[in-house]
Amino acid sequence: MDDRTPRIEDIDGLLFTPGELAALGEPQRALYLSLPPTLSAEEIERVNRGTKVAGGDYAYRGLDFAVPPGVLVPGGTSEVIFDALHDGLVETRGASVIVMGCGAGVEPVLARRRGAREIHAMDIHEASVASSLASFERHTGPRDPDRHRFLVSDLFSALPRGERADVIVFNPPANPLRSDDPDLTRVNSSGSAIMVRFFDEIASRELLAPGGRVVTVLSNASDLRGIVAHALRRGFRLEILRRKTWSAPYDRILTHLLSFTLDER
Repeated sequence: MDDRTPRIEDIDGLLFTPGELAALGEPQRALYLSLPPTLSAEEIERVNRGTKVAGGDYAYRGLDFAVPPGVLVPGGTSEVIFDALHDGLVETRGASVIVMGCGAGVEPVLARRRGAREIHAMDIHEASVASSLASFERHTGPRDPDRHRFLVSDLFSALPRGERADVIVFNPPANPLRSDDPDLTRVNSSGSAIMVRFFDEIASRELLAPGGRVVTVLSNASDLRGIVAHALRRGFRLEILRRKTWSAPYDRILTHLLSFTLDER
């Protein structure tokens, strides 16, 4: 293989086997089968060329965000989650909310403006947490440190034990292409492994409150089916909240806003 050819991670191990699929009950099996297969490495590489970590200004529905270098400047995929929070499709009123990968800070701002009771905003990148906090206080006023916590964290590692959330939102860097750029890997190209750990930690630490849900956005530019299969194996139940298509040159991308819940035991 030419070194310039995009390289894709091995994603076959996460997909359901025929036996697992046969044992999966309805309507979960139908939802799983409705998910599109992963695009080719060349197609994934082409549609991700616009990923921007050089910083800049970003605006969402009249809210301005100053994004420092190294922090992901939100794009259309991010706005699928923003719209769901803004419009109340994902309701945060009175809720305890965890924002994973808080980045520029749009989700914490929207959650507080919709009346979230408590917010944990987390990112593995210190500058992203600082940027998120600055945006939060700019648009919503001074934070209450007992209710609005901004944490540098590798997934949920910094979250105090015993904390539980009604809503966990995450726009993951699940692009399966390998990258030699650490910033691009962090914000875009961490592959399926980040989502495997994400669902494993939520399940093992019992991070969802009764009736709580995980909301994430994934497309066929990731191992969509494999990631969903892993979540279902861990006991989550899938709901597809929205499917979004794009104009050329992104017309091959099929983006899904997904909600996962756990059966109450």
